[in-house]
Amino acid sequence: MSLILILSFLVTMLVVPWNISRAQSNATKNSQPDLIGVVKSISGSKITIYIAKLSSQSDGRGFGRSRVELTNKTQTITVSSKTSIVTKVFQNGQITEKKLSTKDLKTNNVLYIWYAESKKTNISKILVQGTYVLYQTPELIGVIKKVESSRITITVATIERPQPGQNTSNNQPQQRLASQPPQGGFGRGMMNLKLSSQTKTIAISKSTVIVTRTFQNGQMTEKKLTIKDLKANNIVYIWYSDSKKTTAKRIMVMGTYSQSSK
Repeated sequence: MSLILILSFLVTMLVVPWNISRAQSNATKNSQPDLIGVVKSISGSKITIYIAKLSSQSDGRGFGRSRVELTNKTQTITVSSKTSIVTKVFQNGQITEKKLSTKDLKTNNVLYIWYAESKKTNISKILVQGTYVLYQTPELIGVIKKVESSRITITVATIERPQPGQNTSNNQPQQRLASQPPQGGFGRGMMNLKLSSQTKTIAISKSTVIVTRTFQNGQMTEKKLTIKDLKANNIVYIWYSDSKKTTAKRIMVMGTYSQSSK
């Protein structure tokens, strides 16, 4: 009898750790997506994506975050009624999952994708991880002074993030500008928009893309604008289309500037 108990104990000691190890392995596997992509187009149940990968970047303070890097390879995936499509929302101090449908998906959405089986034919889950931002750092920042039919004149500006304990009071008007949430995270406080005495005229062509950003249903999306939508005192981020830096390829409206003394 004692021999049986000893054998049972040994079997338990061997099997339980193996089961725990297998569960942990599965949990690790499930936490990593099988495929990462950025939506190129959507047609019914078929989603064409640009295949992407994550690269870790340090912010210089010992902290890091993942950045989505796009490739030129595309792939078409098919969702079914069994595919779970969700996004993460922050409510009441907790992160929860919100169910979506293919109709909620938009071009440039970042998707984390899990397959239902090893053959990688059926999609079990898609997690929408925000919107891919192609343009990260503007070549020029300014506040619109005048809008004409095919060009804008801006007052050149810079963005300064005050250091802890730094006194930003001076005689120069500044605008506190909320930083845009980066991919996969939230903004790190407020930044000061500081105007210079320099003005610059930027040409706008038919191919110039003008957009603004809106935040709805836990997702940041871009809304297209025209030159007629631009107004004096709009804060704009500008990317050039030419090496001479005279014509805008892309203009992003970041809000309206209002003078205030700090």
